[in-house]
Amino acid sequence: MPDVIVQYMLYVRSDHHRQPRNESAEVELNAPSGGNITGPYAPPYFQQLPYGNGTAEMLFWSVTDGTQGSTHPPVQAPDQFTVHVGDVPLIITAWYFPLGGSGPNGEETAIIDDAFSANKGNFIDDTFVKVTSDPSLTNDANVVGDVPTTKRPETLQASASVASTTEPFSKWVSYDAGTPNGDKLHVPARASGLAIAIYEAVASKPTGIQHPYGWDTTYVGVIGQIAIDGRGAVVVNNVPIWVGPVGPLAVSLARASLVAAASKGIPEKEGKEVRRLANIAALQSIRHAIPQIEKAAEVDTED
Repeated sequence: MPDVIVQYMLYVRSDHHRQPRNESAEVELNAPSGGNITGPYAPPYFQQLPYGNGTAEMLFWSVTDGTQGSTHPPVQAPDQFTVHVGDVPLIITAWYFPLGGSGPNGEETAIIDDAFSANKGNFIDDTFVKVTSDPSLTNDANVVGDVPTTKRPETLQASASVASTTEPFSKWVSYDAGTPNGDKLHVPARASGLAIAIYEAVASKPTGIQHPYGWDTTYVGVIGQIAIDGRGAVVVNNVPIWVGPVGPLAVSLARASLVAAASKGIPEKEGKEVRRLANIAALQSIRHAIPQIEKAAEVDTED
């Protein structure tokens, strides 16, 4: 059985922490867990953990086998984040950030900016961002990892690629640091949070990792000519369900997937509810189609 290591790491602000990386920018919050595991595995989840005299809030999960990786938002029971462990060792990391703001002391305010590689399962030191609203701030944004916000709003633009990984830019993850819009992040004046540019090959996941319920979209894939004129399959959470050419099921699943995908552009609370409803709609469509699928399978067997 492969080894699975689950670790709980705190990302903390430290001066000049990006180029070169300041080792004090990461602290282990909790004893690692895991072990020799195969099959579905739900790592122990802690929304908050104590840190010094304060508290740290979980930001996201990262999962990597050393060559391929993925990132996932915190998921609480009953929709517990689950990894399907295959035949390779995995490192699962829960990343945290101290509550109570991140800007410098006194009246000055700033956001922390950084870049993360899903394949590496860690933060990376590349020059990855431009401050398009004020290019004079670009150097510090990459070297120090700070963008001041005391006087005016700023706009950050992530690079499409970086030198240390082949992964493309995937998304901005913002914690009180502004509003993402594609590769841009619009940071309001006086913001004091954390902005992370995620580099991740969305279509490439570590061997055995199962897409968690409740992630960005309803996890439905299409195989074959279902969308044209022939037999194909929909794949729901890695399970293929064979169906015929275009019909009610294909249309319903496509609509549910499009609705869920579009929900990424609305506020998190409302977006989560839209994704939940899209998942329900997809599952209901599959349940209604099962009798027809079973009947078709019997006919195929007889033939």
